[in-house]
Amino acid sequence: MASLDDELRSALRRREPSPDFTQRVLARVAAAPVRRAPRVSLAGVRWVAAMAATLLLAAGGLEYRHYQGERAKSQVLLAVRIAGSKLNKAQKKVQMLTHRSIS
Repeated sequence: MASLDDELRSALRRREPSPDFTQRVLARVAAAPVRRAPRVSLAGVRWVAAMAATLLLAAGGLEYRHYQGERAKSQVLLAVRIAGSKLNKAQKKVQMLTHRSIS
């Protein structure tokens, strides 16, 4: 393990660059081709924006339909509870009237 540490210290020891280092770096920079970012066409941006807007509208429409369905479901359940309550009252009244007429 000590030899690995020694090798790392030796490899990572600070050394002064050669006298022509700066000139070599500047020559390489000057010789390197200039890379420019790819140009994005306005039509492509519009197409992507239109697709994003379409997807958002579709997702919003689906969510709204889901909301309407849940709302209709809760209204139906409320109507069933109200109808059940009314039927129970009517059934009790009929049973009470039937019981009176038998007695």
